[in-house]
Amino acid sequence: MKTDIVGGESFMFIEIEFVFISKTICSMKKIACLLLLFVAFQVSAQEFHFIPKIGLNFANMTNSDGSMKPGLNIGVAGEVMMTNNFAIEPGIFYSMQGFKIKELGVTEKLKNDYLNIPILLKGYVYEGVNLFAGPQLGFKVSSKIKGADSRTSVETDVFSDWFNTFDFSLVIGAGYRSQMGLLFSLSYNIGLTNVLNKGNIASSMSGLGISASDLDGKSRNGVLQFNVGWSF
Repeated sequence: MKTDIVGGESFMFIEIEFVFISKTICSMKKIACLLLLFVAFQVSAQEFHFIPKIGLNFANMTNSDGSMKPGLNIGVAGEVMMTNNFAIEPGIFYSMQGFKIKELGVTEKLKNDYLNIPILLKGYVYEGVNLFAGPQLGFKVSSKIKGADSRTSVETDVFSDWFNTFDFSLVIGAGYRSQMGLLFSLSYNIGLTNVLNKGNIASSMSGLGISASDLDGKSRNGVLQFNVGWSF
């Protein structure tokens, strides 16, 4: 049986975290509605589809020595049909990312959650089969590190400022939309910016004589995503 070393405060922590995520999702809904209303207004003469989606992430970071960490992504998109075979699809998603490391019986997880805003160009190549690609803006919502073994578990956000608040990536993928509106997609998010904030890392290690110039290399996000949704 696992014992949470934070003791009686664990339930309070879970409750606070639940409230935080709930408020974040509410904010996402407001932003999504404004975004989609704007797009719909601008292209009112075009065919428009509202698409709620949910999916599974397999996330990792380059130069991390970690493995893929599963997580969820959920959000909405708006598909604007510019022609019969070409569309623009902006969206907004809450995405659980990071990576995990397991060694000597201890599993450590970096849990970086983002609010991602992709703007995709989509081409239908055969009936409902489509290919898509485009840029994605990412805004970090939270950053936590969790460590656990067979007996204990602890989670902290003390290193949150080690990771940049903004992420930019390229999304590429393929999907299928049935005549009823059910859709499936498989995509990969290729991180283009450094996730690590070298200045903050060096500042926290200044007592060890480490400066930002001593920190070599970059670490970028990489996320494999499988999504299902419904096109209205």
